[in-house]
Amino acid sequence: MSLADESNNDDTGQKIKSLYFDILNSKGTKGTYAESDNEEDEKKHVKKLNKKRAKELRKQQKKIRITDKKEGSSSDELPFFMRDASIIAAQKERAAEAAAAAAEAARAKKKKRKKSSSSSDDSDEDSSSDDKKKKKKDKKKKKKDKKKSKKAKKKDSSSSS
Repeated sequence: MSLADESNNDDTGQKIKSLYFDILNSKGTKGTYAESDNEEDEKKHVKKLNKKRAKELRKQQKKIRITDKKEGSSSDELPFFMRDASIIAAQKERAAEAAAAAAEAARAKKKKRKKSSSSSDDSDEDSSSDDKKKKKKDKKKKKKDKKKSKKAKKKDSSSSS
């Protein structure tokens, strides 16, 4: 390299250095950022972001609670991602046993009710009105069950979409 080339590179290097430091020092820009001037705005912004995060967290927790209630899970159960086939089978078995026990209790209660109603000395009119009331209650229960099953189907179809 000749001396002319070195001086030429040196001048270019000096220009680049000066431009670099000008950029670092924000020379020639419309406005420089002054941290002390904007501290208040930054605090407001941070507070706002924290509120948003907290709100989103509450939403997520609420969704989790709702899904847990739908699944009938309790706090001692394992999270969904930790379950395997054997655990799921055991849970289904426990649920089936609980349903069988509830059905058995309902049958026993019904038998007891029938025995007490047949041994009572009520007139035919009273027993027929009781039967009408029971039928009305049964109809209402069936309607509620149908509505619940329709809502569940709608939710299942909308969530799977």
